[in-house]
Amino acid sequence: MKDSRSGVNLTSSEAQRLVDIIQPLTHQGQSIDHIVTHHPELGVCEKTLYNYIEEGVFSAMSDLAAISLRRQVSRKLPKRRAVLYKKRQDHRYLQGRLFSDDQAFCQAHPDVFVMQMDTVYNDVVNGPFIHTFKFLKSGLLFALLQPNRTTAAMVDGLNLLEVILGRSLFQIYAGILLTDRGSEFEAPVAMETAQDGSQRTHVFFCNSMAAGQKGSLANNHIELRYILPKATDLRALGLTCQAALNLALSHIYSAGIYDSGHENASFWGLMI
Repeated sequence: MKDSRSGVNLTSSEAQRLVDIIQPLTHQGQSIDHIVTHHPELGVCEKTLYNYIEEGVFSAMSDLAAISLRRQVSRKLPKRRAVLYKKRQDHRYLQGRLFSDDQAFCQAHPDVFVMQMDTVYNDVVNGPFIHTFKFLKSGLLFALLQPNRTTAAMVDGLNLLEVILGRSLFQIYAGILLTDRGSEFEAPVAMETAQDGSQRTHVFFCNSMAAGQKGSLANNHIELRYILPKATDLRALGLTCQAALNLALSHIYSAGIYDSGHENASFWGLMI
């Protein structure tokens, strides 16, 4: 549902996901502040969540509208939290790389294939972090296990992916790179630049809070979460190395590729 009320831009499934996490915890007496602090998978800040509740976004699917909002009216965020939740402004790295620029580039270059990129994690501090890639042409989900969620780690991941694929296949299947505005992706020039200094791809960013703009990858994340659920210790589940992540990916699916030079070839085979 894209609601006509100002500031609300949630699908019904996204709203239901928030309710499923929040409502049982409020019934246990936990505050919204406590819930947001200990559940980073919510993906929203305390202020946004209070606004959703106040505007009745969840009223049709829960009793969250009955939560007392007296604290919202009187509360003043501590300075540290106020800085943390300050609305992110567009930085210079976004110039010429907005989603509208991506759409224009795709229209002007219909023969260039798109790769979507993101990160998946449960513990924002300690990881592990799953660096995900969705090759839209082949329909394949691929991922690398990262020790941290930094711009350097993301660049290293792309460098490794280029080594795995080879320059030719990388430029064919990842000529356009679409990702979100996470802090780990704030080095687009470094991500675009191959280790020999040449340009290997073109990086663009989704709009803020618009996961649907890379919905194909988001859907694969849902499948990945069946194996690696949220709110679990991923290392305790066995995600301790790349081989374990490869096994998880193999359980999602394996797709063939149709291309003029590689008809019906296995993508895994091409990467070996």
